[in-house]
Amino acid sequence: MGEVNQHGHADHADEVQIEDLELALSHAVREETPPPEVKERLMSRIRALQSALAKPPKGFSFVLNSDEGWEPHPVPGIRMKLLAVNRKSRYVTLLLDVQPGARYPPHHHSGAEECYVISGTLVSYGRTIGPGDFLHADGDTDHDALFTETGCRVLIVVPPEDYLPGFAESLGP
Repeated sequence: MGEVNQHGHADHADEVQIEDLELALSHAVREETPPPEVKERLMSRIRALQSALAKPPKGFSFVLNSDEGWEPHPVPGIRMKLLAVNRKSRYVTLLLDVQPGARYPPHHHSGAEECYVISGTLVSYGRTIGPGDFLHADGDTDHDALFTETGCRVLIVVPPEDYLPGFAESLGP
């Protein structure tokens, strides 16, 4: 390598050698774009590796935004994903995906129900609520029918017995 001059810069000879090396390397590599399926396989392997390496600490869990984990709901046009179970306080957090035109029949709340609309619209007691809107119902209340013309995705926090028959027994006393 060349000497550093009084201004802290390398001699011109070093600059020429580096430029020559860059030029030689650029000609040595073929400029081909791999087929899309190669990129997808590579990205799939990277995601799997990241997922395997990224184990959350005890007491933490992740539910990823995917088509995995959805279960049919007893009401036609609704599917649900169980996100979390709080055994101590006896509630579950569910994500509901409701198709356009679906109707949820009148029902009784054994405990408080919390409903946050993520997308679409939902009609309750004649009021249309949309993304970012929140509905709370106290326990031991009756709810009239709910429906959606557009379809919607809602996050609800409810006692398990209200949405998951038989599940509450698995929580214990």
